[in-house]
Amino acid sequence: MVKVYLDCCCYCRPFDDLSQAQVNDEYISILRVIDLRWRGIICIVGSTALKNEIEKIGDPSRRLDVYDSFSSNINEVVTLTDGIKSHAYQIQAESNIQPYDSLHIACAEESGADFMLTTDYKLIKMASRLDLKVKVMNPKDFADQYLNGGDYSGTGTSELQ
Repeated sequence: MVKVYLDCCCYCRPFDDLSQAQVNDEYISILRVIDLRWRGIICIVGSTALKNEIEKIGDPSRRLDVYDSFSSNINEVVTLTDGIKSHAYQIQAESNIQPYDSLHIACAEESGADFMLTTDYKLIKMASRLDLKVKVMNPKDFADQYLNGGDYSGTGTSELQ
């Protein structure tokens, strides 16, 4: 089963201004990933780091909406360990990736996730320069490449459709 880690940006996307085409496309792609989770095709991974980041959302109503989406759509939770934190510090030092983003990558790798989805293009660019065990990409790009007739690691698309 394909494992996907969604970062905080992905859980916040449904509550953004969907009148912008790119934002709406990302939102629809995230919904497709969640649909595949409920159909048993994709495993969505979360983490205690993600829960902590969501708890820092300033608007109480938005925080609750984002947390509800997170908690109701994950299959598996990675708990922060000293090893994960150490790996996150290493990622941050090698790339200047922000602390929470580094933790998300480290958690995604620890879980064995195949993909980490984010709407943060700067993060995607910085992550592409690193030798990671997880592919960091935008949800729309993930949908275009792997859900719309793309190939997943040579196995064809049947596993993801």
